[in-house]
Amino acid sequence: MKTTIHNIKNYLLPSPFGEGSGVRLPFGVVLLLLVLCCFSCSKDDNVSDMNLSGDCLVEELVLNGQYKATISTEKRLLKVKVPESFNQKGDMQITSLKLSAGATSNYKEGDHINLNADRPLHITNGDRFFDYQLSVRNDEAIMTSFLLEGVKGAIDQAAKTVKVSVTANSGIDLANATFTVECSEDAVCSPASGTKANFTSPVEITLTDNTASNTYTVTVELIAKPKALFLGDKATIEELNDEEKAAAKWMLGNIAGSAYASWSDIASGNMNTDEVKFIFWHHHCPSYGSYNQFVEAEANAMLAVVKLKELWANGVGFVLSRSAVNYSIALGAQPEDAYPNNVWGGNGEGGDKMGDDPWAFSVFDTTHPLWQNLKKFPGAGEDRVYTLDKDYTICNTTSQFHFDGAYAAGKSAVEEKTGGRALIGNSNEVAGWELKAANGQFGKGGIICIGSGLFDWNSPTDYVSNYHDNMGTIMTNAYNYVGKE
Repeated sequence: MKTTIHNIKNYLLPSPFGEGSGVRLPFGVVLLLLVLCCFSCSKDDNVSDMNLSGDCLVEELVLNGQYKATISTEKRLLKVKVPESFNQKGDMQITSLKLSAGATSNYKEGDHINLNADRPLHITNGDRFFDYQLSVRNDEAIMTSFLLEGVKGAIDQAAKTVKVSVTANSGIDLANATFTVECSEDAVCSPASGTKANFTSPVEITLTDNTASNTYTVTVELIAKPKALFLGDKATIEELNDEEKAAAKWMLGNIAGSAYASWSDIASGNMNTDEVKFIFWHHHCPSYGSYNQFVEAEANAMLAVVKLKELWANGVGFVLSRSAVNYSIALGAQPEDAYPNNVWGGNGEGGDKMGDDPWAFSVFDTTHPLWQNLKKFPGAGEDRVYTLDKDYTICNTTSQFHFDGAYAAGKSAVEEKTGGRALIGNSNEVAGWELKAANGQFGKGGIICIGSGLFDWNSPTDYVSNYHDNMGTIMTNAYNYVGKE
């Protein structure tokens, strides 16, 4: 086909932004491109001179004549294990290095290397290359985490002991309880993690990794005077719905001295609250359009209000989330007519499933103690707090203030009406706020209310936890801010 000068001058380079858009190129640039195309398409130049035929694999690597590497091409890792007591990683010799035919490396047999830190092994073969990390690791058998039915144990590495504190009403059958162990990368656990054992008396758990071995003794202690409480409407944690159960197990596993208490435990005085400094109620249920609806539906919670008001008056801090935010009115910390006016949810465990992008809520004050030490999404604004991950499914019960009616004036109207301080929200709503302690100050003894549906603890679908770890960080921050002495 003949291309005229006129056609070249008016040629539009196709645009990635859609049909009808493009970039008009100068005549000289287009002409140059056509010349280059002619050269590149000539009969003698259509074969590359690059040599891509050889492999770049490590077939064997041995250090000091006896320590053979485990080779993972997928992970690009050459891992060499040495005895637990080995202390000469600063000067190790490559005594055997076998590569693919024709391949060469930046290291060779006979080289001495400081392997106190990982070193790159660069393999080339013609114009191909491949990089491994050469890593030398001592045998190690260290327990890093212990959970008994979700309750976290305190590990003493020097004494090799684990102490787990639970309450009598935790719902855990200590005679047949499931435990979970996290440990050093190559260590083997016996009895195996994820199995059951009788914890009515101390249990020994042994970890081994070649030359390394440690035995930990696990002891379960019944808490008589808890420091913190998770509240619920069932007799035990196991009877709670999955959303509330996940929140409760996080708390008992991560806040020392915490226990579960039902409304009956509080109202009857069966739970010793003498040393309680922090209370958490996360309530997943149908949303309430008014405070009166909340009171009618939560009759059991209202039976405990006298004791809980007393605790708040004595400086106990609270976190109330989802539909539980209404309980701040029952405690006397918020006016009765200042209930959330924009509510929905209670749809069981099958709400929205996250796509590739995690979800986040916005905060008004990024310097507030609640939002410190969180994982950040690359490129997102500092006011964005991410709590959900790809493939996570939320139930999305929400209790918030929308800027209409009594709150039409926006954030300031919410703060004036509640007597609190807005924490979570944007130009249309407030989905989280804090209320003052009984002494009239924000902070210790105050109440954190989080009505956002993104404050979610349980996903019925599998996902890889990343930003969801922020949930635990927020709760730890809240505990330190309003509860911990």
